[in-house]
Amino acid sequence: MSVSRDELRRLVDALPEEETRAVKRFLEFVLSRAKAEDEAWLEADLGEVPPYDWGPGGPPAGKPVRYEPGVGLVVEGGKP
Repeated sequence: MSVSRDELRRLVDALPEEETRAVKRFLEFVLSRAKAEDEAWLEADLGEVPPYDWGPGGPPAGKPVRYEPGVGLVVEGGKP
């Protein structure tokens, strides 16, 4: 079930003021658990990963890319 952020904001705005602390603690708990799961996955020893099999055609043609933190993948030499 998907809930929009606007719906969540509407629900939080409708809460009595004394209940907002409990909601804040719960959301912080959910976020800390998600962060811990992400960190555990990133630090996991996945063993040796075999090379990818591109099949008989080999790797697809295209321009090389690089990852730039805060931006994402950047195509070397401009747009494809």
